[in-house]
Amino acid sequence: MNVLEFDSLHLEFGMRRVLSSIYMKCETGKITALLGRNGSGKSCLMKIVFGSMSAEHKSIRINGVPLIGNHLSKQLISYLPQGHFIPDFISIRKAFELFQVRTDVIQDSFADIQDLSTKKAGELSFGQLRLLEVCLMLYSPHPFCILDEPFSGMAPLQIEKLQTLIKAASIHKGILITDHLHEQVRSIADNVYVLSNGATHLIKEREELVRFGYLST
Repeated sequence: MNVLEFDSLHLEFGMRRVLSSIYMKCETGKITALLGRNGSGKSCLMKIVFGSMSAEHKSIRINGVPLIGNHLSKQLISYLPQGHFIPDFISIRKAFELFQVRTDVIQDSFADIQDLSTKKAGELSFGQLRLLEVCLMLYSPHPFCILDEPFSGMAPLQIEKLQTLIKAASIHKGILITDHLHEQVRSIADNVYVLSNGATHLIKEREELVRFGYLST
């Protein structure tokens, strides 16, 4: 088992403190969820852990060993941003090659797409493209995977399919996920944190999400 831990993350925008009292742990074999209201800093936190965003201070470790330098984080962590990242002109098969993912591993996920070898990313629907991007992150060789809004723009059946894929991938890697569809996230998560007022809190009961202001009732 590998363990990704991060704490002591401090981030400010002007006079506004976004992140201050942070501690989270993500383990291989488990899905860790991060919930929080819009603007609470979830995406910033994930970018800092991945290494694409700087912070005033941070401590990120894998198996107790500090990750010094963003290049190390990117070698060990795959990251799905909120927006699309695959250029329209790239073929699906080429995208799999670039991210070192075998197409046969998740062929069933794209059974409705004919001629997988020549289909371009720009020819896919929004939901199909998002599914492709999530699959590339889930099945890349990194031991940890960060998913920021993976269900965005997906139809209910696509979300169900993706939930199954995430659960399957979590057998071999640690997954950190956030999405505004909190019920769908919580249903597959082993551990749930909420980010409120710059601090993370490990959640055991739904009532705690109300207490920390994430849910109204």
